[in-house]
Amino acid sequence: MNYYLVALLVIAALVTTGCQPTRVLNAVTPSGTYTLERDVAYGENPRQRFDIYHPTDKQHSAVVVFVYGGAWEEGNKEDFEFIGQAFSRLGYTTIIPDYRAFPEVEFPDFIDDVAVAMTTFSANHTSAVEFILVGHSAGAHTAAMLATDSRYLSELQEQIIALIGLSGPYDLPLEHERVGEKFTRVEGDEANPIELASASHPPTLLLHGQADTVAKPAHSERYAERLKELGVAVETHFYPRIRHVDMVASLASPLRFWSSAYSDIESYLARLENQRQHAREQSEQ
Repeated sequence: MNYYLVALLVIAALVTTGCQPTRVLNAVTPSGTYTLERDVAYGENPRQRFDIYHPTDKQHSAVVVFVYGGAWEEGNKEDFEFIGQAFSRLGYTTIIPDYRAFPEVEFPDFIDDVAVAMTTFSANHTSAVEFILVGHSAGAHTAAMLATDSRYLSELQEQIIALIGLSGPYDLPLEHERVGEKFTRVEGDEANPIELASASHPPTLLLHGQADTVAKPAHSERYAERLKELGVAVETHFYPRIRHVDMVASLASPLRFWSSAYSDIESYLARLENQRQHAREQSEQ
C-alpha cells in the first residue's frame, strides 16, 4: 500500500465539507490486530451499547476504555475503529461505548452511561478488571470526571490505573454556548476535574495540540499543574501545528506521521506496565 498516497487522501477528506473523515480512516486502517465484538448492551436505550476490540496477539491484563468526543451531542462508536486498532495493536482489549447525548440527556447522564458500561464489562469477569481511561475532547472531560469523582464508579474507581487525555476541556467553561446548555444542573465545581482531583488520582498522560482553538492547551497545562501539586505522577506532551481533531486522527495508522502522539502513548503504557510488574514482583518477595 502506498501510505503516502493514502495519507494525502485522508488529509483531503479531513478538510472536505460533508465528508465523514473517520470512515476514511477506518477504511484504510489495518484490521488484522483484533477481533471485534459489537453492540454489547449495558442498558435499554439504543445508545447504551459498546464494542470490544480483542487483540489477536499479546494481551495485557488492563483494559482500555476510549471515550470519544463530539461536544456531548454527537458521535458513534463505529466511527472509531481506528482507535480500537491502535490500542489492540499494543495488546490491550479496548472497549468503545456509545452513550446518550444532548438534547436527550444532559450532565451527568452521559458520564453515568460510560460508568455503567465499565461496570457491565467488569461484571462479566471473574477477577477484578483494571482500566486505562482514554478520552478525546468532551470524551477526555468524561474520562477525567470518572478518574476524579468517585460517585460514578464507586469502588470500581480504584481499578482505574491510568488516565490518558487528548485535547480535553478540563477547566470546563460553563459559560460557553456549546457547554452551558448541557450542564444546567451543575452545582459548584462538580463538573470540573481540576477542582475535583485528589492525591488518589491515577497516573496521567495529557496530550494536546498547540494549534488547538477548541479546547486550548492551557486546559492540559492547568490540569498537569494541579496534579503535580497533589503529588500525582503526570506527563504532558504538546505538539506544534496540531489542531483539535488532528490530535485523535494522528493515532490512526496512516496519519501517525502527523505527531509523535501514538509513540508517546506506546512508550507511556510500556513504562506503566513495567512499573506495575516491578511492584507486583516486590509484593511477592
